[in-house]
Amino acid sequence: MNISYSNDSSGGYSDVCVEYYREPVWLQVLFGIIFGLITVFGIGGNAIVCYIVLGHRRMRTVTNYFVVNLAVSDQLMAVMCVNFTFYSTLYMTWPFGPVMCKAVSFFQSVSVSVSIFTLVAISMERYMAIIHPLRPRLGSTGTLLVIGFIWISSGALGLPTAIYTSVYVENGITYCSEEWDQRGNYSFATMVLQYFLPLAVLAMAYSRIGIRIWARKTPGEMEANRDRRMTESKIRLVKMFAVVVFLFAICYLPIHTFNIVQDVYQYVLCYQYIRIIYVTVVAVAMSNCMYNPFIYCWMNSKFRDGFKNVVRCLPGVRRYRDRQQANQSGSFRGLKRTSTLNTHMQS
Repeated sequence: MNISYSNDSSGGYSDVCVEYYREPVWLQVLFGIIFGLITVFGIGGNAIVCYIVLGHRRMRTVTNYFVVNLAVSDQLMAVMCVNFTFYSTLYMTWPFGPVMCKAVSFFQSVSVSVSIFTLVAISMERYMAIIHPLRPRLGSTGTLLVIGFIWISSGALGLPTAIYTSVYVENGITYCSEEWDQRGNYSFATMVLQYFLPLAVLAMAYSRIGIRIWARKTPGEMEANRDRRMTESKIRLVKMFAVVVFLFAICYLPIHTFNIVQDVYQYVLCYQYIRIIYVTVVAVAMSNCMYNPFIYCWMNSKFRDGFKNVVRCLPGVRRYRDRQQANQSGSFRGLKRTSTLNTHMQS
């Protein structure tokens, strides 16, 4: 979205609302650091998640395959969208050419769709496992088919952005914008399909799961102990994905609110500091691509162990550990020599 108006045949607003206010340098640097951190953690953290799942056989479960799919979509956002969107939003120009204009818009839509559709798929998988445990479970082939369907449907939903997004020049400034007659209807439809409808489904699914888990009573002492451990494991997993869903909802709420406000009252774009507000809500939305690895590490012991093993293998950490071990070994040898010497003196 460009914060400007162009003359149109419908008698809409003119380009008097184009803002020439330039943010102070310190604020530009601050935004640059924020978006840079989003890129680094979004790529690195999700790459570690993929390695933990795909590199260890015991981690290759149906749920974790969906976790990998979620990580890939977040990496796509971090690589293809974060920095390009930051530059074009802050400096109100698009110097990257028409191909990247279409690609960034398309992959941004695809990434958001894949993320929320994957969260819905995870909730459905958990729902069937907990609410209907005796029914056939989703296997590896079925999981891959679901993941394939998620990407195909997300690509189809984002296809209009690739078709109708283009580069144009207005008042000597180059913009990348989506211009077509059905833009308003399409934006509303994608908002419903990528945010409100999936969140409604997720809320109902996790509410039903929560009621089933916390209300379950287990008869018998042995069965109680066994079922308690299983229930605690399910609760931890449900809590983890509930936090993932909650953060997704919180991160994308400001940008959707902003879009609704500007659709209802377009003169809000004439506000002097509206670009700062927009860059902020964009940063909040795109920061969602870096949070999930931290959530997994915090709330899942297996992922936490995996992250610890990866961190131990980092060159700087490895050299520090080797140095510490060498110092401990040297101290032990010195202590052993001192003990031996004391023994000889006493004898």
